[in-house]
Amino acid sequence: MSKVNPLDLAMVALENSNRQFHMTAWMLFEKPARQRKTFVPRLLEVFRNSEVAPPFNQRLVWKGRTSAEWETVEPDMHYHVRHLAVGPPGTMQQFYDLVSFLNTPLLDRAYPLWDCYVIEGLEDDRFAVMIRVHHALMDGQGGLKRFRDAMSDDPADRSIRTVWQPQAEKPRKQRARVTQPQATKLLSRLSDLSSGAVDLATGMVRFGADSLKKGQGASGLTGVAAKTVFNTSTRSSARRYANCELPLDSIKAVAKASQSTVNDVAMTVIDHALHQYLREVGEAAGEPLSVLMPLSFRTEEHGSGGNQVSLDVVTLGDPGADLLQRLQQVHAAARAVKARTRQLPIALRQLYSVFIAGRATLLPDLSPLFNEVPVANLLISNMAGPQEQLYLGGARLVAFHGLPIVPPGVGLNVTFSSVNRDICLGVGALPEAMGNPFRLTELIQQAFAELEQEVLGPRAGAVAGKKAAGKKPASRSKASGRKQNSRKRAASPRRSARSE
Repeated sequence: MSKVNPLDLAMVALENSNRQFHMTAWMLFEKPARQRKTFVPRLLEVFRNSEVAPPFNQRLVWKGRTSAEWETVEPDMHYHVRHLAVGPPGTMQQFYDLVSFLNTPLLDRAYPLWDCYVIEGLEDDRFAVMIRVHHALMDGQGGLKRFRDAMSDDPADRSIRTVWQPQAEKPRKQRARVTQPQATKLLSRLSDLSSGAVDLATGMVRFGADSLKKGQGASGLTGVAAKTVFNTSTRSSARRYANCELPLDSIKAVAKASQSTVNDVAMTVIDHALHQYLREVGEAAGEPLSVLMPLSFRTEEHGSGGNQVSLDVVTLGDPGADLLQRLQQVHAAARAVKARTRQLPIALRQLYSVFIAGRATLLPDLSPLFNEVPVANLLISNMAGPQEQLYLGGARLVAFHGLPIVPPGVGLNVTFSSVNRDICLGVGALPEAMGNPFRLTELIQQAFAELEQEVLGPRAGAVAGKKAAGKKPASRSKASGRKQNSRKRAASPRRSARSE
């Protein structure tokens, strides 16, 4: 057995039916030629009989009330790998309804914390693979590494690999221990949630009392964000999702011309779209938005398991800033936070992350006071994925998207990753926080077209505008737990599917 580290343990301890901490991604494939009837049965055979390596063969075992360990077990692969199909005509809307339903329940802790669904019956004879993995097993960047290692860039490669099979990985570095009395006290209370959430809240508030004041406190902890409609507690497990794609080459061109980064450009257009959305719903923000931003410190030595990530808070652009001003402000803010974080030992980064996660997601559930003084307004994360066209056993990858984790208190998560030639951007929201995430994806695309024109000149903007006018927005959304109106939709994953 191996002991569960404090950050991973916190993700398990903070979870309940309204606060899920599993990551979900789905991949859409075209079946290889001449294997229309045989490919999925062969895929299932490999998936259910392949060797399972850590962390996918590890089950959570509690040791008293204050610690837990990972126990190595032999997974029941017929439980973990399920085979489903949507009924005719197999539209993408039917697929989204099914995915939303499958993503709602918590992962069963009697088993290793993951499952996989192979979904057939989709239009154009396509199929999907949907995987849920608890965040305690690995972070998003580790998941993307596993995903890439299971794929091939050779369409003639007929071998089928899985994300849970053994991988050649370098030994992981041992993390430094935190010995400060305050750290020990905080981690003990985080591990002891079952014995009293009020004690935990008291300890966290005492540990980070200055976080309830404006600006930076003596301990360097983040201050209070301006309250928005996104800061709310959930009353159910319902979530709403939408996604879209942005052209990666164009984003790189804007980043290069503006001397910024791909992350800066994406965060800028998201920030601009969020302010526009708030104005449209009559909830305009009077101050800059603050976002929780995961910062990965994963290296090759860390492999793909566990969480090699820390959390920090970034203050974005002014509400009235234009796109170029906003890009400059976001670039400066992200750069300052990353520089500060790099100065901290990994163990302290994780301790700070535990505090920030609890302050942002747990305390708002315990007391309405913390919704009035939020530490951040939403979560934005960025992961670097593979840049080439990929295949699974010869099946061409058509689309890849995630369903972002949405914690209460910070009721909105915008996650984006680079896959093939796109930035695949997913929006997840509590219904109480955002009624129409589809609209946000439209505004994000509009903001990028405008920024591209501002940075690269009228010609780039004209081309982008012409492309936008020729097709529907590359977005789709759904509302979990709500009945949706249905209408005919094209099979292409870039067509829109909107929740009503």
